[in-house]
Amino acid sequence: MDDADRRAVFASARLVDGGAPVGAIAFDPEDGGRELGDGRIVSGWSVFQGDETDEELTDAERLRMPSLTWLLQHDPDVSMVTTGHDGSAGYWVRAGDREDGLPHWERLRP
Repeated sequence: MDDADRRAVFASARLVDGGAPVGAIAFDPEDGGRELGDGRIVSGWSVFQGDETDEELTDAERLRMPSLTWLLQHDPDVSMVTTGHDGSAGYWVRAGDREDGLPHWERLRP
């Protein structure tokens, strides 16, 4: 198992089960590095469709923990935020497309 396969990502069930593209990304450096009981490590990344309710985000039944590998295969555009990330906390939303057709990720919180 490579490093990206071992890194777990918090994700909303609607995103994972429904197959929609990622609409929001969060990184919490304090969350990253925690070991899970199955040999995986929490990556610190969380991804959402972007319109989930607070109820959905606080209900453990509505959260999933896929691997970072799954995330990057599911929505390769996420790599525009995750690749080369400096490890600081942040929250990004997909804010439309650029002229070249790639998404514009707007950082809302440092």
